Amino acid sequence: MLTKSGLGAVLVAVVCLALGLWWRYEELVFGAVAVGALLLMAMWVSQRPLRAEVRRHLPAVRIPRGDPIHVLYQLRNATRFRSGRATIIDNCDGVETRVEIDPVPPNDETIAAGAIPTRRRGVFDVGPFEIERIDPFWLTVGNRQDNAEATVIVHPKIYDLVGPHGSVRVVENESVLRRATADPMSGFVSMREYIAGDDPRLIHWPTTARTGTLMIREHVEVRRPEFTVVLDTAETVGTADDFEEAVDVAATLSVHALRAGLDVVVRTTSREHSGRPSPLISDSLVLDLLTPVQQTNATELLPVGALFTKGFDHTSVVMVTGPAGPSSKFATSERMSTVRIGDGASSTSGVVLAAQDAAEFVRRWRTWGSDG
Repeated sequence: MLTKSGLGAVLVAVVCLALGLWWRYEELVFGAVAVGALLLMAMWVSQRPLRAEVRRHLPAVRIPRGDPIHVLYQLRNATRFRSGRATIIDNCDGVETRVEIDPVPPNDETIAAGAIPTRRRGVFDVGPFEIERIDPFWLTVGNRQDNAEATVIVHPKIYDLVGPHGSVRVVENESVLRRATADPMSGFVSMREYIAGDDPRLIHWPTTARTGTLMIREHVEVRRPEFTVVLDTAETVGTADDFEEAVDVAATLSVHALRAGLDVVVRTTSREHSGRPSPLISDSLVLDLLTPVQQTNATELLPVGALFTKGFDHTSVVMVTGPAGPSSKFATSERMSTVRIGDGASSTSGVVLAAQDAAEFVRRWRTWGSDG
């Protein structure tokens, strides 16, 4: 392929040849032939294989969305001659990166580093990459493709929420109270006098009537509190960009609650990737569950109530949705806290927090948690 300089050289050669033949001016004809010969030599040079062998290495195959895919290219020159300059053109998910490589000395090797930006979650192929060479006169460009491919997993980005703040703390307390009053796995220990700040639901009225003093029940929680995050996948609640930010928020809340010691259940309203009702035990399981989830149309959408057919007294629910969500609700809104994420998201009745994107959500959460 000709560069702009190469196209200019072709134009000069054609003009010189035409004028030389018309005017019978042999020097112009010779000049045109010389330029043509130079172009042929440049094409030959640019099409020659690079003397250095190129191998791609990915230091990490699991990448948070928005972070670049770091790529290392090992160049090994096993010949007696120095390799020429070249450019490695690599790609992933339609995003291209160019890495300039310097000549490699004879019988030597070096490493060049590159980075490919990521835009969305999923499992993607990296490559194949091309090696682009330009002749010393910058007249022609030659490309040779290497069919080597690699696979990366781009998972949701996890943000640091700095400790158990915000509604996770509220949810944890609420989970304990529900278990203490209704869960058969919660064991009764003793009675004690009511202290200002105790939850009224724990008051034991028969004992209070008999003694004339407010008495509450103390329990031992056998199981850890459970926290459920529901991701709203409806296409109608936000754009594709809004959805990517919402997935990051759902993953961040889930991982944060898991690290805070809660049993964490992650569900989505996607019929294909609805998750499972049992708690997840590691960060990687949360990420693997949310990585393939995409927005769904009405026929593939589950109402949120369908995720809790056995009831939800045992858990506290936070639903992450888009700026126009949620797509469905519980019969009683107090069972679910709603977080809206996306362009134009605003707080209304039942919406505990709204943010334009995941980064703003983290800032608002930290402020909210420090005040809570």
